[in-house]
Amino acid sequence: MRKKSYILTLIFAILGFISTAQTAEEWFQKGNTAYTNAAYKQALEAYHKALETGEHSAALYYNLGNTYYRLNEVAESIYYFEKGLILKPQDPDLSNNILFAKNMTLDAIEKLPQTQITAFNNKLIGMMHTNQWAWLTLLLVWLFSILLIVYLWIQSSKSKKQLFVSALVLGLLGVVSYTITSTKYTKLHSEQFGIVFSEVIQVNNEPNQRSEVQFILHEGTKVQIMEQFQDWQKIRIANGVEGWVSGAMIREL
Repeated sequence: MRKKSYILTLIFAILGFISTAQTAEEWFQKGNTAYTNAAYKQALEAYHKALETGEHSAALYYNLGNTYYRLNEVAESIYYFEKGLILKPQDPDLSNNILFAKNMTLDAIEKLPQTQITAFNNKLIGMMHTNQWAWLTLLLVWLFSILLIVYLWIQSSKSKKQLFVSALVLGLLGVVSYTITSTKYTKLHSEQFGIVFSEVIQVNNEPNQRSEVQFILHEGTKVQIMEQFQDWQKIRIANGVEGWVSGAMIREL
């Protein structure tokens, strides 16, 4: 009886997963239909219903960003485009549309200059999501292991030389891929970014209301969250300048 109970539980769990997946896809398609008909508020409702089912994809975030953009809600639009780029860093549609949304913001902040090596490293690391780099690393390790086994088994010296070179190349690529995966994972979990959601916020030089106001930010600006102190957050903007903001003015990505 216990074995049958386990089987029934597994069946219901699988059916529940399939049902949820279908519901997410149905809400996603309803949102697309509403968006096509310029019913943007109905589209938002449908897309958020898809989110509530646990669906998180670059396509869903992309559509949410577009819909909020149509409704002139800049901060929301940028927020969801940024969420999509976390999952799909080099997606051309996300990269293009977030520029349109950012053109609607008031803050024009120049980024800190980068060396060619730093720019190349950032571009390389940003080519794929962390999970994709991890899968690539596993694939390279698997291929390296297969070639190594064949190398040890085969007798032909000419073939052994070719296999050794191939295995060496795959091994080196595996090390590079692992290094990128590790770096990206560490960066993803050690750096926290957010979007300003208040129309205007004051950034102080200390975490108290009596401190000097260093500068002003407006909605839609992306910031890095450095630390938390009570209800204050220390932030850094793209040009490297830091300061403190109070309250729930920033939504974390």
